[in-house]
Amino acid sequence: MSRFLSWQLPVIVSILLTMFLLARHHAPPGTLSALNTELSTWAFPRPESRLNQTLAANEMRYKAAMKQRRRDIASSGGEDRLSFPEPDKGPAGYTLWDFFLPAFSCPFPVHRVGTLGDGGKWVCGLERAVGQPECVVYSMGVERQSSFEQAVLHQAERCHVYGFDFSVSKWGPELLADTAVNDRAHFFPYKIGATDDHDASPKQYTFRGIMKELGHSFVDIWKIDIEGSEFPTILAIIESFNGEPLPFGQMQIEIHIGYTADAKNTIRLFQDWWTKLEDAGLRPFWTELNLPYVNYFRRGPFVAEWSFINIRGKHALIDDSLPDYP
Repeated sequence: MSRFLSWQLPVIVSILLTMFLLARHHAPPGTLSALNTELSTWAFPRPESRLNQTLAANEMRYKAAMKQRRRDIASSGGEDRLSFPEPDKGPAGYTLWDFFLPAFSCPFPVHRVGTLGDGGKWVCGLERAVGQPECVVYSMGVERQSSFEQAVLHQAERCHVYGFDFSVSKWGPELLADTAVNDRAHFFPYKIGATDDHDASPKQYTFRGIMKELGHSFVDIWKIDIEGSEFPTILAIIESFNGEPLPFGQMQIEIHIGYTADAKNTIRLFQDWWTKLEDAGLRPFWTELNLPYVNYFRRGPFVAEWSFINIRGKHALIDDSLPDYP
């Protein structure tokens, strides 16, 4: 038996090594060689790290999902079909949300923060995102309840939350009554828009303008719930940075179809807006249909919660050279 192994073992090792090298050389798109190519195009400080390899693989899969989305839309009636076709009118079986998917994976644990139903948001790597030395959360749209902001403050002792809503005068009652954390919650009756106009009523700030006013260089979490106004508002913010990386790590947004004059009632209109988010480096990693609206109105679902990670710039979710959370 020992004589058998003495000559056969090196042969077996040689064969296995040759097979491995051939597999690497002929790897199809989406495997190791494609991943290495993807990594070489990313401007991360440590492209060899596990986090950055994971992000590059996620981006590769996301680009494949984008191509599949275009094929699916074309084969299901085209871009000019309604986002939510009326019963017995037009191609059946598909709605807007079937074509737009959270095809990017957050590289950290994801969990829901806030109350059940309308109000809670899905967050990527909360402990790492809010564990940085200076933690900033922006909340656009406070309205009647502030459970998300309250929960973030309880889970992140370093964080301060800044709320902006010109339709109300204060935070929701649960946060106002919570004396354990409400000293780190700051409310402003401002509108965040395309221009800075501090003489307007209400005062209007651009995203860059409000960050300068408050002395912030980066926002770790940006939550948006502004009842349909998200479409022009986000485009204005993206355009104001003129191709620079957007200064936030992730975005939790409630998207409303058909709530305003900018209704996005066709696939084309919504896709034009969505593509601008993708071009700016935003990648959806989670979604949740707002089923209380469906239950109440017996229509839709026209409202959905979406969570995006920003894959550009330098922040804790995409750069593992930054300090880890405690």
